[in-house]
Amino acid sequence: MRPAAAALNVREPMPDDWRDDLIERLLHAANDAGAWGYRAGSTGAAEPTALAALALTANDCASEHVSAALGWLADLQREDGAVPISSEAEAPYWPTSFALLAWLRCATQDNETYAVQTNQALAWLLEARGQKVAPDPNIHDHDTTLVGWSWVSGTHSWIEPTAQALLALRAAGQAQHARTREGVALILDRALPGGGWNYGNRRVLEHVLRPFPATTGVALAALAGERREARINAAIDCLTEELQRVRAPLSLAWGLIGLRGWKAQPPEAPALLDECARRLIARPAHPLYDALLLLAGADPCPLARAAEVPSDD
Repeated sequence: MRPAAAALNVREPMPDDWRDDLIERLLHAANDAGAWGYRAGSTGAAEPTALAALALTANDCASEHVSAALGWLADLQREDGAVPISSEAEAPYWPTSFALLAWLRCATQDNETYAVQTNQALAWLLEARGQKVAPDPNIHDHDTTLVGWSWVSGTHSWIEPTAQALLALRAAGQAQHARTREGVALILDRALPGGGWNYGNRRVLEHVLRPFPATTGVALAALAGERREARINAAIDCLTEELQRVRAPLSLAWGLIGLRGWKAQPPEAPALLDECARRLIARPAHPLYDALLLLAGADPCPLARAAEVPSDD
């Protein structure tokens, strides 16, 4: 077990709310089609568009921008239900999970508006599978026969696409589906000995890998609601310690979202977000980072809420 993390060395939040600045930047970064790219003015992409819609909804603003984003994602969706990464790419389809989350969490005025798209995306997600790999203890020390989700069709299952799929499946009421349960088993099986998660392997040859804060955060968010066991506690301790040093928006946002799923956010979380946001605002707009920081600071956070396991009542 890691020692308890020391208090984080961050300044007190400034009186002005950074959320307003990030929301304004996000609104201005949308393209004419109602989508967001990974940079302001770039080609629309599914991940930043879905997360921007979630972030704006969570902060009670810009319903017309959210509607445009949901419609853009619907136009991007393929007939088989998959959602590719952008309007200029036919594959891969890992953003389907984020599109499904956006349709489920943002289409509140009329739940039937995107019912067809939601059902098709859910069917595709339940059918999509990472590839099994023949066990070889000289190469892997994780269970290569467990099936989750992959970044690219026809390849091995990895932590982040599996965790993203679990968030979407739980939001769709599929917490007890066999695919969800196997995904949970896969993530737990890939936990690093010292706590947390890397991209999917626990070691490469004889080298044990280090945990990534963002990967650990999304994994914890996906597992929220499961039984709290030693691997979960180790991941929470690991991530809490890592956040003393993390200021990168992707890692900080996912890290705080993951900790929130276990009611383990540090008391310094508002100051951390404030500091990170103000550094980010000083640079050109980055819709993905802006959206994730807004999501990490939202109450409630739709990603954390998506991670709750429905009761059996």
